[in-house]
Amino acid sequence: MDKLRSHAKVKIHVENENLIMYGASTESAGCVLRGVMNLQLQETTKIKSIKLELAGKMTVSWTEGVGNGHDRMFREEKSVLEHKWTFLPKQQKMHILSAGSYTYEFEMVLPGDIPESTYVANFYTVQYQLKATIERSRFLPNISNRKVVHVSRQLLPFTPEFLEPVSVANQWANKLDYEITLPSKIYTHGDQIPITIRITPLVDSLRVRHLSCTLKEYMVCRAGAQGFLNTRSRAHGRVLFSARDDKFGITNTNNGGNFVEWTKLQTIQLPSSPQELQCDIQNDAIRIKHKVKFVLSLINADGHISELRAALPIIICAVNNTGLPAYGETWRTLPYNPTSMLALLYQQTGNSPASTSMINANYSLPSYNSIFDSEEEEEQQQQSHPSSAVLPPPTYDEISPWIVSN
Repeated sequence: MDKLRSHAKVKIHVENENLIMYGASTESAGCVLRGVMNLQLQETTKIKSIKLELAGKMTVSWTEGVGNGHDRMFREEKSVLEHKWTFLPKQQKMHILSAGSYTYEFEMVLPGDIPESTYVANFYTVQYQLKATIERSRFLPNISNRKVVHVSRQLLPFTPEFLEPVSVANQWANKLDYEITLPSKIYTHGDQIPITIRITPLVDSLRVRHLSCTLKEYMVCRAGAQGFLNTRSRAHGRVLFSARDDKFGITNTNNGGNFVEWTKLQTIQLPSSPQELQCDIQNDAIRIKHKVKFVLSLINADGHISELRAALPIIICAVNNTGLPAYGETWRTLPYNPTSMLALLYQQTGNSPASTSMINANYSLPSYNSIFDSEEEEEQQQQSHPSSAVLPPPTYDEISPWIVSN
Protein backbone atom coordinates (compact mmCIF):
# COMPACT_ATOMS: atom_id res chain seq x y z
CA MET A 1 0.00 0.00 0.00
CA ASP A 2 1.40 3.40 -0.99
CA LYS A 3 2.46 5.63 1.84
CA LEU A 4 1.58 9.29 2.01
CA ARG A 5 5.25 10.20 1.91
CA SER A 6 7.11 8.21 -0.66
CA HIS A 7 10.84 7.53 -0.42
CA ALA A 8 11.08 7.58 -4.21
CA LYS A 9 13.50 10.04 -5.77
CA VAL A 10 13.63 11.47 -9.28
CA LYS A 11 16.65 13.26 -10.73
CA ILE A 12 17.32 15.00 -14.03
CA HIS A 13 20.78 14.74 -15.63
CA VAL A 14 21.60 16.73 -18.77
CA GLU A 15 24.57 16.38 -21.06
CA ASN A 16 25.27 20.10 -20.81
CA GLU A 17 23.66 22.62 -18.45
CA ASN A 18 24.98 25.60 -20.47
CA LEU A 19 23.83 25.43 -24.07
CA ILE A 20 25.20 27.81 -26.71
CA MET A 21 23.52 28.92 -29.92
CA TYR A 22 25.96 30.18 -32.54
CA GLY A 23 24.90 33.07 -34.73
CA ALA A 24 22.06 35.57 -34.76
CA SER A 25 18.45 34.47 -34.27
CA THR A 26 17.84 34.65 -38.02
CA GLU A 27 20.72 32.32 -38.90
CA SER A 28 21.39 30.08 -35.90
CA ALA A 29 20.82 26.33 -36.17
CA GLY A 30 19.98 26.20 -32.47
CA CYS A 31 21.37 23.71 -30.00
CA VAL A 32 20.58 20.24 -28.69
CA LEU A 33 19.28 19.46 -25.21
CA ARG A 34 19.66 15.84 -24.22
CA GLY A 35 19.92 13.88 -21.04
CA VAL A 36 18.32 11.24 -18.84
CA MET A 37 15.74 11.23 -16.07
CA ASN A 38 16.31 8.70 -13.30
CA LEU A 39 13.62 7.38 -10.93
CA GLN A 40 14.64 5.48 -7.80
CA LEU A 41 11.96 3.34 -6.11
CA GLN A 42 12.67 1.66 -2.80
CA GLU A 43 9.44 -0.32 -2.86
CA THR A 44 6.69 -1.39 -5.22
CA THR A 45 4.78 1.75 -6.13
CA LYS A 46 1.55 2.57 -7.94
CA ILE A 47 2.06 5.32 -10.49
CA LYS A 48 -0.44 7.04 -12.74
CA SER A 49 2.00 8.63 -15.21
CA ILE A 50 5.61 9.72 -15.70
CA LYS A 51 6.39 12.85 -17.70
CA LEU A 52 9.03 15.50 -18.25
CA GLU A 53 8.29 19.08 -19.29
CA LEU A 54 10.52 21.79 -20.72
CA ALA A 55 9.18 25.32 -20.24
CA GLY A 56 10.71 28.61 -21.32
CA LYS A 57 9.18 31.79 -19.88
CA MET A 58 9.85 35.47 -20.41
CA THR A 59 8.87 37.88 -17.64
CA VAL A 60 8.97 41.67 -17.67
CA SER A 61 8.13 43.78 -14.60
CA TRP A 62 8.18 47.53 -14.04
CA THR A 63 6.62 50.28 -11.93
CA GLU A 64 4.53 53.22 -13.05
CA GLY A 65 3.28 56.22 -11.15
CA VAL A 66 -0.49 56.29 -10.59
CA GLY A 67 -0.66 59.72 -8.98
CA ASN A 68 -0.52 61.11 -5.44
CA GLY A 69 3.03 59.83 -5.08
CA HIS A 70 2.00 56.18 -5.45
CA ASP A 71 3.56 53.61 -7.79
CA ARG A 72 2.02 50.48 -9.23
CA MET A 73 3.91 47.32 -10.09
CA PHE A 74 3.20 45.83 -13.51
CA ARG A 75 4.17 42.31 -14.50
CA GLU A 76 3.75 40.48 -17.79
CA GLU A 77 4.67 36.88 -18.55
CA LYS A 78 4.88 35.04 -21.84
CA SER A 79 5.70 31.47 -22.81
CA VAL A 80 8.51 31.21 -25.37
CA LEU A 81 8.97 27.43 -25.47
CA GLU A 82 7.02 24.35 -24.37
CA HIS A 83 7.68 20.66 -24.84
CA LYS A 84 6.57 17.50 -23.05
CA TRP A 85 7.90 13.96 -22.94
CA THR A 86 5.48 11.25 -21.73
CA PHE A 87 7.45 8.24 -20.56
CA LEU A 88 4.53 6.42 -18.92
CA PRO A 89 1.08 7.45 -20.20
CA LYS A 90 -2.09 7.47 -18.17
CA GLN A 91 -4.45 4.49 -18.39
CA GLN A 92 -7.55 3.20 -16.64
CA LYS A 93 -5.55 1.17 -14.14
CA MET A 94 -2.58 2.37 -12.17
CA HIS A 95 0.88 1.25 -13.31
CA ILE A 96 2.66 -0.90 -10.77
CA LEU A 97 6.44 -0.47 -10.73
CA SER A 98 8.68 -2.75 -8.71
CA ALA A 99 11.46 -1.40 -6.52
CA GLY A 100 14.53 -0.46 -8.53
CA SER A 101 16.01 2.18 -10.80
CA TYR A 102 14.25 3.41 -13.97
CA THR A 103 16.02 5.59 -16.50
CA TYR A 104 14.43 7.55 -19.34
CA GLU A 105 16.28 9.28 -22.17
CA PHE A 106 15.17 12.58 -23.67
CA GLU A 107 16.42 14.77 -26.49
CA MET A 108 15.25 17.94 -28.22
CA VAL A 109 16.64 20.40 -30.75
CA LEU A 110 16.06 23.93 -29.44
CA PRO A 111 15.29 26.39 -32.25
CA GLY A 112 17.87 29.08 -32.95
CA ASP A 113 15.45 32.00 -32.64
CA ILE A 114 14.54 31.58 -28.97
CA PRO A 115 15.66 34.35 -26.57
CA GLU A 116 18.74 33.81 -24.45
CA SER A 117 18.52 33.03 -20.74
CA THR A 118 18.54 36.34 -18.88
CA TYR A 119 18.07 37.31 -15.25
CA VAL A 120 17.71 40.93 -14.23
CA ALA A 121 16.02 41.00 -10.83
CA ASN A 122 12.63 42.77 -10.81
CA PHE A 123 13.02 43.79 -14.44
CA TYR A 124 13.49 41.14 -17.14
CA THR A 125 13.85 37.37 -16.92
CA VAL A 126 14.05 34.52 -19.45
CA GLN A 127 14.38 31.07 -17.91
CA TYR A 128 14.32 27.53 -19.29
CA GLN A 129 13.44 24.81 -16.83
CA LEU A 130 12.94 21.06 -16.92
CA LYS A 131 10.34 19.60 -14.57
CA ALA A 132 9.99 15.87 -13.91
CA THR A 133 6.66 14.71 -12.51
CA ILE A 134 5.80 11.27 -11.19
CA GLU A 135 2.01 11.39 -10.88
CA ARG A 136 0.53 9.18 -8.19
CA SER A 137 -3.04 8.47 -7.13
CA ARG A 138 -5.47 11.28 -6.45
CA PHE A 139 -4.92 11.50 -2.70
CA LEU A 140 -1.12 11.09 -2.70
CA PRO A 141 1.38 13.87 -3.45
CA ASN A 142 3.26 13.70 -6.73
CA ILE A 143 7.02 13.19 -6.89
CA SER A 144 8.76 15.99 -8.79
CA ASN A 145 12.08 17.66 -9.43
CA ARG A 146 13.28 20.65 -11.45
CA LYS A 147 16.45 21.64 -13.28
CA VAL A 148 17.33 24.97 -14.88
CA VAL A 149 19.11 24.96 -18.25
CA HIS A 150 20.98 28.09 -19.30
CA VAL A 151 20.87 29.06 -23.00
CA SER A 152 23.39 31.57 -24.39
CA ARG A 153 24.04 33.02 -27.83
CA GLN A 154 27.45 33.52 -29.41
CA LEU A 155 27.32 36.13 -32.16
CA LEU A 156 29.67 35.37 -35.04
CA PRO A 157 31.93 36.26 -36.59
CA PHE A 158 34.00 38.71 -34.62
CA THR A 159 36.22 40.91 -36.73
CA PRO A 160 39.98 40.97 -35.94
CA GLU A 161 39.62 44.41 -34.35
CA PHE A 162 37.93 42.81 -31.35
CA LEU A 163 41.16 40.94 -30.55
CA GLU A 164 43.32 44.05 -30.66
CA PRO A 165 43.98 46.18 -27.58
CA VAL A 166 41.37 48.83 -26.84
CA SER A 167 42.52 52.25 -25.69
CA VAL A 168 41.45 55.84 -25.30
CA ALA A 169 44.04 58.63 -25.27
CA ASN A 170 43.69 62.40 -25.26
CA GLN A 171 44.83 65.65 -23.68
CA TRP A 172 42.67 67.44 -21.16
CA ALA A 173 42.62 71.24 -21.00
CA ASN A 174 46.36 71.43 -21.77
CA LYS A 175 46.92 70.25 -18.21
CA LEU A 176 47.44 66.50 -18.59
CA ASP A 177 47.72 63.67 -21.09
CA TYR A 178 45.94 60.42 -20.36
CA GLU A 179 45.83 56.92 -21.84
CA ILE A 180 43.67 53.98 -20.74
CA THR A 181 44.30 50.57 -22.33
CA LEU A 182 42.55 47.19 -22.26
CA PRO A 183 44.19 44.12 -23.86
CA SER A 184 40.99 43.10 -25.69
CA LYS A 185 37.36 44.00 -26.15
CA ILE A 186 35.95 40.48 -25.62
CA TYR A 187 35.63 38.74 -22.25
CA THR A 188 33.62 35.96 -20.67
CA HIS A 189 32.54 34.82 -17.22
CA GLY A 190 35.37 34.42 -14.73
CA ASP A 191 37.90 36.41 -16.79
CA GLN A 192 40.18 39.08 -15.38
CA ILE A 193 40.40 42.43 -17.15
CA PRO A 194 43.80 44.11 -16.64
CA ILE A 195 43.50 47.85 -17.26
CA THR A 196 46.55 50.07 -17.65
CA ILE A 197 46.06 53.74 -16.74
CA ARG A 198 48.72 56.35 -17.55
CA ILE A 199 48.37 60.01 -16.61
CA THR A 200 51.05 62.58 -17.47
CA PRO A 201 50.53 65.95 -15.71
CA LEU A 202 51.66 68.94 -17.74
CA VAL A 203 51.53 71.51 -14.92
CA ASP A 204 52.89 71.37 -11.39
CA SER A 205 49.83 72.91 -9.79
CA LEU A 206 47.50 70.02 -10.63
CA ARG A 207 46.58 67.63 -7.85
CA VAL A 208 44.52 64.41 -7.84
CA ARG A 209 41.72 63.77 -5.34
CA HIS A 210 40.95 60.21 -6.41
CA LEU A 211 40.66 57.83 -9.34
CA SER A 212 37.63 55.54 -9.61
CA CYS A 213 36.95 52.62 -11.94
CA THR A 214 33.49 51.12 -12.46
CA LEU A 215 32.08 48.28 -14.58
CA LYS A 216 28.42 48.85 -15.38
CA GLU A 217 25.78 46.75 -17.10
CA TYR A 218 23.12 48.61 -19.10
CA MET A 219 19.79 47.07 -20.08
CA VAL A 220 16.97 48.48 -22.19
CA CYS A 221 13.70 46.57 -22.53
CA ARG A 222 12.11 47.77 -25.75
CA ALA A 223 8.55 49.03 -25.91
CA GLY A 224 6.12 46.85 -27.84
CA ALA A 225 8.62 44.01 -28.16
CA GLN A 226 7.22 40.49 -27.82
CA GLY A 227 3.86 41.96 -26.85
CA PHE A 228 5.31 43.64 -23.75
CA LEU A 229 5.39 47.24 -22.60
CA ASN A 230 2.68 48.97 -24.56
CA THR A 231 3.91 52.34 -23.25
CA ARG A 232 7.60 53.24 -23.40
CA SER A 233 10.92 51.42 -23.26
CA ARG A 234 12.34 50.68 -19.82
CA ALA A 235 15.98 51.13 -18.85
CA HIS A 236 17.86 49.50 -16.01
CA GLY A 237 21.49 49.50 -14.92
CA ARG A 238 23.64 47.97 -12.24
CA VAL A 239 27.23 48.24 -11.02
CA LEU A 240 29.20 44.99 -11.29
CA PHE A 241 32.54 46.31 -10.04
CA SER A 242 33.70 49.49 -8.36
CA ALA A 243 37.09 50.58 -7.04
CA ARG A 244 38.47 53.93 -5.82
CA ASP A 245 42.09 54.91 -5.32
CA ASP A 246 42.56 57.95 -3.08
CA LYS A 247 46.36 57.77 -3.28
CA PHE A 248 46.69 57.85 -7.05
CA GLY A 249 48.98 60.73 -8.15
CA ILE A 250 49.68 61.79 -4.59
CA THR A 251 53.06 63.15 -5.68
CA ASN A 252 53.56 65.56 -8.54
CA THR A 253 57.07 66.96 -8.89
CA ASN A 254 58.92 68.50 -11.79
CA ASN A 255 62.41 67.03 -11.76
CA GLY A 256 64.77 68.71 -14.16
CA GLY A 257 62.01 69.64 -16.58
CA ASN A 258 60.73 66.04 -16.89
CA PHE A 259 57.20 65.63 -15.63
CA VAL A 260 56.38 62.45 -13.77
CA GLU A 261 53.92 59.88 -15.10
CA TRP A 262 51.24 58.45 -12.86
CA THR A 263 50.53 54.81 -13.70
CA LYS A 264 48.19 52.20 -12.31
CA LEU A 265 47.24 48.62 -13.19
CA GLN A 266 43.61 48.02 -12.24
CA THR A 267 42.30 44.45 -12.44
CA ILE A 268 38.59 43.69 -12.71
CA GLN A 269 37.51 40.16 -11.77
CA LEU A 270 34.39 39.23 -13.72
CA PRO A 271 31.74 37.12 -11.95
CA SER A 272 31.54 33.46 -12.93
CA SER A 273 27.77 33.15 -12.56
CA PRO A 274 25.50 34.00 -15.54
CA GLN A 275 23.05 35.50 -13.04
CA GLU A 276 25.65 37.97 -11.76
CA LEU A 277 26.95 38.89 -15.22
CA GLN A 278 24.78 38.81 -18.34
CA CYS A 279 26.18 38.31 -21.81
CA ASP A 280 25.77 41.12 -24.30
CA ILE A 281 22.34 40.69 -25.88
CA GLN A 282 20.54 42.50 -28.65
CA ASN A 283 17.20 41.11 -29.77
CA ASP A 284 13.62 42.27 -30.26
CA ALA A 285 12.94 42.31 -26.52
CA ILE A 286 16.07 43.57 -24.79
CA ARG A 287 19.51 45.08 -25.32
CA ILE A 288 22.31 44.49 -22.82
CA LYS A 289 25.76 46.07 -23.05
CA HIS A 290 28.71 46.78 -20.74
CA LYS A 291 31.09 49.68 -20.19
CA VAL A 292 34.16 50.29 -18.05
CA LYS A 293 34.00 53.88 -16.79
CA PHE A 294 36.73 56.02 -15.23
CA VAL A 295 36.52 59.23 -13.23
CA LEU A 296 39.64 61.22 -12.35
CA SER A 297 38.86 63.95 -9.82
CA LEU A 298 41.33 66.83 -9.98
CA ILE A 299 42.09 69.95 -7.89
CA ASN A 300 43.21 72.97 -9.91
CA ALA A 301 45.57 75.68 -8.73
CA ASP A 302 42.66 77.94 -7.72
CA GLY A 303 41.07 75.14 -5.68
CA HIS A 304 38.40 74.43 -8.27
CA ILE A 305 37.51 70.74 -8.62
CA SER A 306 37.27 69.20 -12.08
CA GLU A 307 36.49 65.67 -13.25
CA LEU A 308 37.95 63.86 -16.20
CA ARG A 309 35.59 61.11 -17.39
CA ALA A 310 36.22 58.31 -19.87
CA ALA A 311 34.43 55.10 -20.87
CA LEU A 312 35.46 51.99 -22.80
CA PRO A 313 32.84 49.51 -24.08
CA ILE A 314 33.51 45.79 -23.71
CA ILE A 315 31.64 42.71 -24.94
CA ILE A 316 30.70 39.83 -22.62
CA CYS A 317 30.33 36.54 -24.51
CA ALA A 318 29.39 33.00 -23.60
CA VAL A 319 32.68 31.72 -25.05
CA ASN A 320 35.83 33.81 -25.33
CA ASN A 321 36.87 32.94 -28.87
CA THR A 322 36.48 34.27 -32.37
CA GLY A 323 35.34 32.84 -35.65
CA LEU A 324 33.34 29.65 -35.99
CA PRO A 325 33.17 27.04 -33.21
CA ALA A 326 35.88 24.42 -33.27
CA TYR A 327 35.14 21.13 -35.00
CA GLY A 328 35.32 19.29 -31.71
CA GLU A 329 32.72 21.58 -30.14
CA THR A 330 30.33 21.14 -33.05
CA TRP A 331 30.75 17.35 -33.07
CA ARG A 332 29.99 17.12 -29.37
CA THR A 333 26.93 19.35 -29.60
CA LEU A 334 24.93 18.13 -32.56
CA PRO A 335 25.25 14.36 -33.25
CA TYR A 336 24.15 11.69 -30.82
CA ASN A 337 27.07 10.43 -28.77
CA PRO A 338 26.29 7.00 -27.28
CA THR A 339 29.40 7.00 -25.11
CA SER A 340 28.49 10.21 -23.29
CA MET A 341 24.88 9.10 -22.91
CA LEU A 342 25.96 5.83 -21.30
CA ALA A 343 28.04 7.88 -18.89
CA LEU A 344 24.88 9.75 -17.94
CA LEU A 345 22.98 6.52 -17.54
CA TYR A 346 25.44 4.72 -15.30
CA GLN A 347 27.83 7.23 -13.75
CA GLN A 348 25.71 10.28 -12.92
CA THR A 349 22.88 8.20 -11.50
CA GLY A 350 25.28 6.64 -9.01
CA ASN A 351 24.03 3.13 -9.75
CA SER A 352 25.95 0.10 -10.82
CA PRO A 353 24.96 -1.16 -14.28
CA ALA A 354 23.63 -4.39 -12.83
CA SER A 355 20.85 -2.58 -10.96
CA THR A 356 19.75 -0.12 -13.67
CA SER A 357 16.68 -0.60 -15.81
CA MET A 358 16.54 1.05 -19.22
CA ILE A 359 13.35 2.42 -20.81
CA ASN A 360 13.37 4.27 -24.14
CA ALA A 361 10.61 6.88 -24.34
CA ASN A 362 8.72 7.82 -27.49
CA TYR A 363 11.53 6.63 -29.75
CA SER A 364 14.04 3.85 -30.04
CA LEU A 365 17.71 4.68 -30.25
CA PRO A 366 19.53 2.10 -32.37
CA SER A 367 22.81 3.26 -30.95
CA TYR A 368 21.86 1.72 -27.61
CA ASN A 369 19.41 -1.09 -28.32
CA SER A 370 21.23 -2.68 -31.24
CA ILE A 371 24.36 -3.45 -29.26
CA PHE A 372 22.69 -6.06 -27.00
CA ASP A 373 22.66 -9.74 -27.89
CA SER A 374 19.50 -11.62 -28.85
CA GLU A 375 19.02 -13.27 -25.45
CA GLU A 376 18.85 -9.91 -23.68
CA GLU A 377 16.47 -8.46 -26.28
CA GLU A 378 14.17 -11.47 -25.96
CA GLU A 379 14.19 -11.16 -22.18
CA GLN A 380 13.37 -7.46 -22.45
CA GLN A 381 10.38 -8.07 -24.75
CA GLN A 382 8.91 -10.62 -22.35
CA GLN A 383 8.29 -7.92 -19.72
CA SER A 384 4.58 -7.04 -19.55
CA HIS A 385 4.86 -4.07 -17.17
CA PRO A 386 6.64 -0.75 -17.84
CA SER A 387 9.88 -1.74 -16.15
CA SER A 388 12.29 -3.48 -18.47
CA ALA A 389 14.92 -6.11 -17.95
CA VAL A 390 18.11 -5.49 -16.06
CA LEU A 391 20.63 -4.74 -18.78
CA PRO A 392 24.40 -4.82 -18.35
CA PRO A 393 26.36 -2.01 -19.95
CA PRO A 394 27.85 -2.76 -23.38
CA THR A 395 31.59 -3.12 -23.61
CA TYR A 396 33.80 -0.86 -25.64
CA ASP A 397 34.26 -3.59 -28.26
CA GLU A 398 30.49 -3.76 -28.69
CA ILE A 399 30.07 0.00 -29.06
CA SER A 400 32.98 0.83 -31.36
CA PRO A 401 31.85 -1.21 -34.44
CA TRP A 402 28.47 0.58 -34.39
CA ILE A 403 30.12 4.01 -34.13
CA VAL A 404 32.45 3.29 -37.05
CA SER A 405 29.76 1.82 -39.29
CA ASN A 406 27.39 4.74 -38.69
